[in-house]
Amino acid sequence: MLNENSITKLKIAFEKSDFTYEGLATVVGISKSYCYKIINAHKYKKRLYYGTASKIAKALNEEVADLFDEHENFFNNKVSLRDTI
Repeated sequence: MLNENSITKLKIAFEKSDFTYEGLATVVGISKSYCYKIINAHKYKKRLYYGTASKIAKALNEEVADLFDEHENFFNNKVSLRDTI
């Protein structure tokens, strides 16, 4: 489970990438501040749609399940599938 000091798989993948928050946000089609809050979910607890998670994973060349499994547990398995790619 995530806590205040967690480094998630998503955060690690983001830090290894050449993206800035603004660059990733542009590719995904979200705001820079929302992108920051998703990457740092252990602090902000932002709701995340599957379609957005999928776009982030694709941009980072990773699998959605690999990057966001910690987030799913963090949100008590309340994953929204409403958003589509």
